[in-house]
Amino acid sequence: MKADAAAIRALARKPRPDIRLYLIFGTDDGGNAALAGELIAGFGKGIERTDLDGSQLSRDPSLLPAEAASMSLFGDKRYIRVTTSGEESLAAVEALLAADKAINPVVMLASGISEKSRIAKLALAAPNAMAVQTKLPGPEDMARIVAELGREAGLTIEPDLAHVIAGFTAADRRLAAQEIEKLSLYLDASPQDPKAVTREAITALRADAEDDAMQPIISAALSGDLRRLPEELKRMREQAVSEVGLVIVMQRQVMQLAAAAQRMGSVRDIGGWVAQEMRSRRLWGGGSAQDWTRQLRAWGRPQHMARLIERLLTLQQAMMRATPGPALLLEQELLEIARVAARAS
Repeated sequence: MKADAAAIRALARKPRPDIRLYLIFGTDDGGNAALAGELIAGFGKGIERTDLDGSQLSRDPSLLPAEAASMSLFGDKRYIRVTTSGEESLAAVEALLAADKAINPVVMLASGISEKSRIAKLALAAPNAMAVQTKLPGPEDMARIVAELGREAGLTIEPDLAHVIAGFTAADRRLAAQEIEKLSLYLDASPQDPKAVTREAITALRADAEDDAMQPIISAALSGDLRRLPEELKRMREQAVSEVGLVIVMQRQVMQLAAAAQRMGSVRDIGGWVAQEMRSRRLWGGGSAQDWTRQLRAWGRPQHMARLIERLLTLQQAMMRATPGPALLLEQELLEIARVAARAS
C-alpha cells in the first residue's frame, strides 16, 4: 500500500504487526535513510538487526522470507534491513509477501528505483507492505531543511547562508547534518546558547574543497565531453583526488540529475527548461547550463538513469576491492560513461 513520510512517522509511534515490508525508495538517499531511522526507532530499544543486500537476494530469493520468519538465537526481537538497487530483489520480495508467516519486519532501501519499477508496483499493491517514495529536495526545500537542522543544533542561519550550505551539500541531508554539526562545534553553539552562523565560519569549515576539484571531472564524464575529460583525468592524478570519494560525490550529482529529469518530464526544449530552472534556483551545482542540458539529454530517460546509478554502485564496490589501487578502474569507467553520454547527447 502507498504511504507517505507522515504515515511512516506514525508507525514509528505505533508499529503495525501486519506489515511485513517497508519499502522506502526514491532519489533522496539521505531522506530515505532518515525515514528508515525513524521507523526503526519505533521497533523498540535493543532490537537486533540483520543486514542483507540485493546481490544476496538475487542469488537466493528464499533468504529474505527465511530470515523474516526465523527467531533470533535468544528469542529477541529483530528486523531485517535490506539495501538494494531494486529489481534484483523482486523475487525475494514476492516470496516474502506470499510466505505463510513473517515475524520480523523488513525495511528495504532502494534509492535507484521509481514508482514504475516492478518491485515498487508490487509493494504498492500489497496489503501487507508499505511503500513510500522520496524526492530529492529542491534548493528552497533544502535551505529550509538546513535552517531547521541549524535550529535544532542551536544555530541561527540566515536564508542566504542556508542556500549556500544547501548548495555545497548537493541536497544530501546527511552531509548537511554533518556540516551543521561541525558549525555547531566550531561556534560552540547549543539550543541553550544559540549562535549566529557567519559566512566566515562556513568558509573556514567547508568540507567540499575537494568536491570542487571533483566537479569538473564529473561534469565532463556525465556530459559526454570526450575532449575535456582526458585533461580532467590528468588533473585528477596530479592533485591526488580521492577516487572513491569522487564516485560518492558523483552518485550525489546523479541523484540530483534524476530529480531534475523527473521534474522535467517530456519537455522538448531541454536547454530552455534548464535555463529557467537555473534562473529559479531549482538547479545548482553540476556544472554549467550546457552541462546540465547535455546530461539530461544523455541520462533523462528512467531506464538510462537506473542503469547509470547501478553502474556507479557496482564501480564503488569494485574499487573498494581493487588491488593495488582503484585509479585505473575509475578512469576506465568514467571514459565509458562519457562515451555513452556522447552518443546519447
